[in-house]
Amino acid sequence: MAEVDKKKVVIAALVGGVVFCLIVLLIDYILGRGFSWQRLGFYYVFATIMYGFLTYRNFKKHKK
Repeated sequence: MAEVDKKKVVIAALVGGVVFCLIVLLIDYILGRGFSWQRLGFYYVFATIMYGFLTYRNFKKHKK
């Protein structure tokens, strides 16, 4: 079984979560929605988990 570097997965997930939140903030600003810490926190946690999962799968697939 291929071993995946967990440090790279965590870094990619955190960076992906930040980028996603910045994009969401930009879209919210363009659409005129108000700023909400709760919504931003939810998006950050959700995006970080999803990017981590997708990065892990991608690294595992390419290590085979």
